[in-house]
Formats: sequence, structure tokens, C-alpha cells
Amino acid sequence: MGTIAHEVVANTLNELHVAIKKCEIDMAERLLKKARESLKTMEEDDKVVIYYQLLEASYKMMLFKNKGEGAPPNDWKVKKIELEGGDINNLIDYYFYLYEAEYMSYMKNYERAISLLKIAEKKLSNIDSDIEAAEFYMKTASLYVTLHQSAVSLGYINEAINIYSQHEDYKRYLATSYVIKATNYMHLGKFKDSEEYFLAAIKIAKEIGDGFYEAMQHHNISILYSNYDKSQECISAIKKAVRNQEWRESVYYINSIYMIVRERFKIGDKDNAMYYLKKGQEELKFRANKIYETKINIIYDLYCKRVEESVDKCRENVQYLEEKGDLDGVSDLSLIISKHYEKGEHYKEALEFANKAIEVQEKMRKLEGI
Repeated sequence: MGTIAHEVVANTLNELHVAIKKCEIDMAERLLKKARESLKTMEEDDKVVIYYQLLEASYKMMLFKNKGEGAPPNDWKVKKIELEGGDINNLIDYYFYLYEAEYMSYMKNYERAISLLKIAEKKLSNIDSDIEAAEFYMKTASLYVTLHQSAVSLGYINEAINIYSQHEDYKRYLATSYVIKATNYMHLGKFKDSEEYFLAAIKIAKEIGDGFYEAMQHHNISILYSNYDKSQECISAIKKAVRNQEWRESVYYINSIYMIVRERFKIGDKDNAMYYLKKGQEELKFRANKIYETKINIIYDLYCKRVEESVDKCRENVQYLEEKGDLDGVSDLSLIISKHYEKGEHYKEALEFANKAIEVQEKMRKLEGI
């Protein structure tokens, strides 16, 4: 078998790039396999190899975010030294920083992620593509909403929405952008506005006929209803999510179990809460997730133990989440703990966790790239 020209492989990678952008998963899988086989007999070209590595990383992140398949690996990253030199084209150079930033955000190394995004934004100025710009805006907004920096996040996500709304082929990312905007509004206490955008995302998910993606949006809106103190609507939304078999088989299933456990306990439905807690424990044996195991333990300790027993456990587990970088989770759970203790007239403990929520929210708002 003769060698394959690098231009031929590059064309395949360009097609793969578009398929990933449109989240056409089956097409992307076929093109990735075709590119991987072609690389074995391709004439030597480092740029094309790097392009393949970056797109393979993007493909895996797409599966994780849109299908809940596994977690992004830690071995994909292209070493920066490989990108040095003037012959690397602008797109590949830009992708390095964008994908590295996305991975650092997933790893909760937020300062590093922000720093990389700032570099990527400068590289983006060399690329004439509104779709590339929209993806950057969306991913940047996603990071900042996690940090509760709503003013920054809304600025970016509105730009993404303006672009995606003009492209029929990118409805899925328009829906994702709506979710980011809705989450910002939730953080700002604008619950009605938030609900409007979550429902718009659910509508698009139904239109594109992706049951898993629709389940994801029902899970997302359940978080709003929990924060909005609409427990029955929250539970109803979670039930819609977990009806989907793909969702139940994904890494995100434990997220929904956690939500229903905490909501059942919140309304005093202890029997059903314990039923789902046990389901969560079984799921964690099958698919370990220390973050969500810790969150479920916090909820159990809070509602099933006396304050004298629960406060130290909650304090210890909240500290663990903070050490692991789950600042959003610390903020959320500290407020839940505080409200529960206040309801039981344990004001000292309530104040402690209210202060922890304020402390970590300030920490998130002050995060900047280094």
C-alpha cells in the first residue's frame, strides 16, 4: 500500500471538525476512524498529526458532554513544544489553547483555564469564522457561569446566541447556550427568566429528536426548580430525565440521583429519599464518583443525624469539595445546610455555613487567569 498525501488526510480532518462542531456523533465517529487508519500510511507531516490529536480530544469531550460517555482522558494533551515555530497554522494553534482550557475547566483548575482562554481569544482574531467565534463564546461563558461571574458569562453567551440563532445546523449549541444563560439568571435570582430559557432548550432538544439530550435538559431545569423551592416540579423533571435509558447508563445518572435524594429529604419524604440514596450507592459501586458520593453523604448526614453528629461530618465533606475545586458545589450545599440548621433553630451552625457560602462565592468571583 502506497503512502497517502497529507492533504487527503487533512481534508478528512476538516470534515471531522465540522461534524464535531455540529455534534453529528455517528458521522464524527466514522471520520475519526477513517483519519486514524489514514495516518498509518500518511506521508510525514507533523501539523496534520497534531490536528488529528486535537480533534480526537474534541471528539472525546463531545461524547462526554453530550452523551455522558466516560470522562475526558488525561493523556490527550499536545505538548506546547510541538506547537512552537512559525509553520503551525492559526487554527491548530488556537485549538491547542481552547481545548487545553476546556480540559483545565473540567479538572476545576479555573485560574489556568481562564489564562488559556485569554490566549485563545487573541488567537481567535486570526480566524475568520463566526462559528469558531460562537464556540469560543459559549465555552468561555460556560466557565464563567460555573464561577458565578454572571456579568462576564452573560456578555459572552449573548454573543454566542446571536451567532447560533442564525445557523439552522447548530440548534444543539443554541440550546446549550440557552442553558448557560438560564443558569446565569438562576444565579441572579431571576427564576422566571431562567425557566423561560431552560424550557426553550427543552423545546429544541425535542425538535432535534435526541432523547439523551432532552433528558439532560430536564435534569438541568430540575436544578432551577430546586433553587426556586418548587420541589414537586424538580422531582417531576428528574423523573423525565431518568426515563431515558441512555441517561441511566451515562456518567450523569448519579447527578440525577443526587438531586432526587436531596429534594425528597427537603420535603420530608424520607422513605423515598432513602430508596434513591441506596440506588445511588449501588451506582457508585458500579461507576465511582467521589464528588457525588461526598454530596450524597452530606445530604444523608444533614437529614438523618442529630446536629451534634452531622455538623462535623458536613464541615469535613464541604472542605473536601472545596479542596477538589468544586466551588459551585460548596456554595450550593453550604446554603442548603445553613437553611436546614436555621429551620431547626441551630443558628450558630446556620451562620457558619452561610458564611462559608459567601466566602466561596467571593472566591469564585475574584478568580482570574494566571
